[in-house]
Amino acid sequence: MSLKKHTRTCTIVLTLLLASLAGCIGGDEDTENEVKTINIAGSSTVFPVASAWAQAYSSANSDYTVTVAGGGSGAGASKVCSTDADAVNIGDMSRGWKESEATVGSDGYTYDCANSDVTVTQLIVAIDGLSVVMKNGGAADQCVTDMGGLSMAQLRWIYSDWSEEDLANHSKGGLNMTSVTPNNDDDGVREWGDLHDSSACPDQEITLWGADSDSGTYEYFGEQVFCKACFADAEPVPEGFDSDRGYQNSADDNQIVNGLTGDEYAIGYFGYAYYEENANSLSVVAIANNDTHGVQDAGGAVAPETSTVADGSYAPLSRYIYMNVNNDDWDLVRGFLDYGYSEAGMDHVADVGYVPLPEAMLTEMKARLG
Repeated sequence: MSLKKHTRTCTIVLTLLLASLAGCIGGDEDTENEVKTINIAGSSTVFPVASAWAQAYSSANSDYTVTVAGGGSGAGASKVCSTDADAVNIGDMSRGWKESEATVGSDGYTYDCANSDVTVTQLIVAIDGLSVVMKNGGAADQCVTDMGGLSMAQLRWIYSDWSEEDLANHSKGGLNMTSVTPNNDDDGVREWGDLHDSSACPDQEITLWGADSDSGTYEYFGEQVFCKACFADAEPVPEGFDSDRGYQNSADDNQIVNGLTGDEYAIGYFGYAYYEENANSLSVVAIANNDTHGVQDAGGAVAPETSTVADGSYAPLSRYIYMNVNNDDWDLVRGFLDYGYSEAGMDHVADVGYVPLPEAMLTEMKARLG
């Protein structure tokens, strides 16, 4: 072979080698620079925690984007179980799983989705004190302040679609109406003045606000306030929110805030974080844990705050809130959840208005991450 031909052959081989090497280097660089996306959706109650974690984690990890959407606990359950385009890696819920959605495993926290072959792991991320709220300084606020709060029995009378006769006399009623509404004028309208004989309580109908039926907060409030044996499964008789009196509801807690601040006779409920965020315009109700009598006969009422939610004295409206992870996605989401359960992550939980997990529960949740 001539020297000229040999040189040309070597040049071609070297060129191919360099091109191949460049391709390999470029491929590694593309892989390293690939941005991974974690998709989260579900409960509006969990939304503030998820958003705070997402913003902090994305800021510290440029190769990750974390998207957070609402839609309610029902959406969180269905989307984390989905195998379609709407699937998410983490489904947020402010309630436990329903039997119609998933079947729990022997460990108590792994679930098999009912409508797909997806399995998920349930994680507690914070403790919430579901809060009953009114316009700060409005007529409702002045009335309840003068009363010293409300009892669970009075909340039931306010929100229930049962007649006063059923609330008093039905086998699943049991309210002592003389105690619950000591100033009732028996006109068939549920008014603030019925609850208390005081100039602070006007003869104005109580306006109702709250979560919509897709929300875990709606179900939790209903299960705690209404007939314990007949709200969730409508047995033996149904009891629910009084839509005939115009129960106004939304999956967007900010819409509930707007409804309350625009009506001084209104009462509503949502997660404690949304009360804290709007504490300048809303007041929170102290609750007496009594299912039969009014607040003045029920003993001391307790307001939701970090200490009362954490120690359980704000009862029965304290609850856990959850993130549920698709078990196929652990490699993607583990770092995000490691951050959530770090000291900084729990600081975010406190900053948005919820109670961070105690140390023993943190240890248990971290163990679920594997």
